[in-house]
Amino acid sequence: MPALARLLAFDEAQGALAFVDTRGAPGRLEMRLGVAVPVVYPPMTSLASADGWAVYGVNAKRAVQRLTPSGNWTYGSALTPKQLLPQPDGSLVLLNDIGERSMLRRLHPPEARITDTASVPKAAFTVSTPLGDRIYFATDSGLAGVRVRDLTRTKTVPLPGPPIDAVPTPSGDRIYVAYAGKPSISVIDRYEEKVVRTIGIGAPAASLRMDPDGRYLLVQRDGQDSVAVISIANSRVVRVLGTIWRGDVPLVAPDGAILTLDGDDALDVDPTSGEVRRRYSGGHADLWALIRWNGFRPRAKGLDQLVSFDTDSTDSTDLTDSTDSTAVTAADSAIALAPPRPAVVTPIAPPVAPPVGPPVAPAAMPPALRDEPTPVARSPAEWTLSFAALLDEQRAKQLAATIRIDGKAVKVTRGTREGSAIWRVISGPFATRADAERAGRRTGLPFWVYEEIP
Repeated sequence: MPALARLLAFDEAQGALAFVDTRGAPGRLEMRLGVAVPVVYPPMTSLASADGWAVYGVNAKRAVQRLTPSGNWTYGSALTPKQLLPQPDGSLVLLNDIGERSMLRRLHPPEARITDTASVPKAAFTVSTPLGDRIYFATDSGLAGVRVRDLTRTKTVPLPGPPIDAVPTPSGDRIYVAYAGKPSISVIDRYEEKVVRTIGIGAPAASLRMDPDGRYLLVQRDGQDSVAVISIANSRVVRVLGTIWRGDVPLVAPDGAILTLDGDDALDVDPTSGEVRRRYSGGHADLWALIRWNGFRPRAKGLDQLVSFDTDSTDSTDLTDSTDSTAVTAADSAIALAPPRPAVVTPIAPPVAPPVGPPVAPAAMPPALRDEPTPVARSPAEWTLSFAALLDEQRAKQLAATIRIDGKAVKVTRGTREGSAIWRVISGPFATRADAERAGRRTGLPFWVYEEIP
């Protein structure tokens, strides 16, 4: 496979990892096949992907191009976008700088129609939440945000200095911001829309990286080969680890260990004790990525349905005759091999001696009529549209208050998972999966649909 420069995203359904090679060309690593599939196109710029299936870029003709395994799509415009922001819901946000403002345009490929537009102050960089519901723009006046579903502006959060990096938590409820020359990190609450906490790190920060599970924040300390590990739970620095900073490492492993670099090797380090759990010889030369994948394709719903066969009289006759003939032949054979028994005299009739010689199959009898069981009527399946599952009831209600489907409010229901209460923001039931998916797409929010049998 070609030498890789960086990784874009992972397609869990297809088991494919989208990457960019050292020539700037995109490709896919097919995990099930164990082969790398380069995309046969000239190198493109502004490469980005939200799901590993659709890879976006700007081609040599300054047009936006989407590359997928099922086909490609091209969008031409008089304005060549400076940045492409693909979203988990399948939409694409184009960013252009015009003077001191940044213009946003939203469309949903393969449709070329612009559905929403917005304007924000010119941004130094952008930050998208993992759920795909917000995009933030780091500007001179603060952190400006828009809702992805309609590009509506949110309140701009004032910042104490020019930001150089920002990362959200996996849920998107908090954003951590680093500043040029400041030895501290600001914590912004998305719902309060203000800085709620400041964390000192002992040295100016250069870059930030969030744990995919939301346990730790890694902060590169400017001018030093060291990383401050901040606990998200208590907003404190738990340890400073020595390592260089690259585009792929350090990173937080699923077991909570921090993967760092030590010379030519890579290390798994416990962030609380500083103990080295594991050493990977020569790991410095590798490109590291975290992928959650069990190797299986999503289970088809049809596999859980009972199989039914069309029956007719011929099938019933064959089944009855075969069963009866086998049973009678076996019984006759047993009688022929057994020693003769003395005749038993009864007032009714004398016994009939068993036949001597090979067993003779009885004449075919007409099939007996069988009472077929009456099929039990099954209640039709119902489909539920879900937007979020939160641990906080108030946040679930706040989210639900912002969602309308055809003018109707969504619901907040209580459930349990592993003994803990969770609050689901849902809508439904819907008669078919297609109805639920159409309703979800109309909101412009990330969603998933699941089946419930009443």
